[in-house]
Amino acid sequence: MRRTADIVVIGAGINGCAIAWHLAKRRPGRILLLDRGFVACGQTGRSNGIVRQHYTIPTLAQMARDSLDVFENFRYRVGGNAGFHSCGYAVLCGFENAALLAKTVEMHRRLGIRVSLLSAEELKEFEPQLSVEDVACGAYEPGGGYADPVLASHSFCEAARRERVELLTSVEVLGLRVERARIAGIVTTDGEIATRTVVNAAGPWGASIAASAGVTLPVRVTRHAVTVFRRPATWRQPTPVWADLTVGRYFKPDETGMLMVGSLEDDQGSVDPDMADELTSAPEMSAASVATVHRFRVMEEGLAQRAWAGLFDATPDGLPILDRAPGVEGLFCAFGFSGHGFKLAPAVGQIVSEQVVDSACHSYDTGVFRADRFARGHLHRGGYAYSIVA
Repeated sequence: MRRTADIVVIGAGINGCAIAWHLAKRRPGRILLLDRGFVACGQTGRSNGIVRQHYTIPTLAQMARDSLDVFENFRYRVGGNAGFHSCGYAVLCGFENAALLAKTVEMHRRLGIRVSLLSAEELKEFEPQLSVEDVACGAYEPGGGYADPVLASHSFCEAARRERVELLTSVEVLGLRVERARIAGIVTTDGEIATRTVVNAAGPWGASIAASAGVTLPVRVTRHAVTVFRRPATWRQPTPVWADLTVGRYFKPDETGMLMVGSLEDDQGSVDPDMADELTSAPEMSAASVATVHRFRVMEEGLAQRAWAGLFDATPDGLPILDRAPGVEGLFCAFGFSGHGFKLAPAVGQIVSEQVVDSACHSYDTGVFRADRFARGHLHRGGYAYSIVA
């Protein structure tokens, strides 16, 4: 018997689960959330889980501000647990980015974000293990930190299921069926699902699914390696998450004494999401080690513990596509996050639910996320060289 649904959300990562929950709260009908594997089994499960508000584009900063509020109050806003730890978040920059950093801090303060502009000397006083020879200044937000991507996704999913969303796992989308320029159904490995509305939140597979409906979007899949080091016993005191614009790395501590190190670089080369190497190579681990010791000399005594590689679904300007698909009624895009997906998920759920139910988003100015911006040449790049920081 063929399934039917009012709305189908493809992808049970953090954004798909948040979108399904927000939609279900609006009571638009029968909602199916499906995934080719299981909840958070894709790139959400490989996310660094960093939660921060530092963006040079105001809409992103507003979304991050509101999403942080959800992570801080997850039990009351969503239910369940997101594993959020508020350890703070700091951005380090050289002299070439100092003016932009100061301007960004002013913008954040106007938006109600708690943030301080710190000199290199103040940063060193804040974290004695920090090397600041090539640092001009930094921005520190005390509310930032990190959460558990898998736990947060499951909590969003369970909240959606309490609102009667049906979860289908181990169901792969083979293609979208379009009739007269409108979504008519989804062809899956478990048969066809008849529906008039699809939200494509399939991450690295989002562009190929959109292409099955005749929608071409410039999203490529890039690979990003992560290495986790154990901090030495001489450096176990709390420290914030660091984004280092001078060496192009981020450093994320956790409560067990580990330090996760990843790259902020954009151009990692395109890969096939079904064939990408999930292991971190020796040269990649070595480069992470060199950058870590450069910034924290005490890490000469650290030890590499584990490593892996995840995938980003990256757009030319590093911003997601949150919009109706051009030329296909009933198809909505929520992918192309370029590394920003986890920290923005609560706001993304709000945006997409308003686009689907109300035909337009009224909570944020979403012009920067339009699907046709690439064809029109209206890209919205962040101020820094690294679009992952935006």
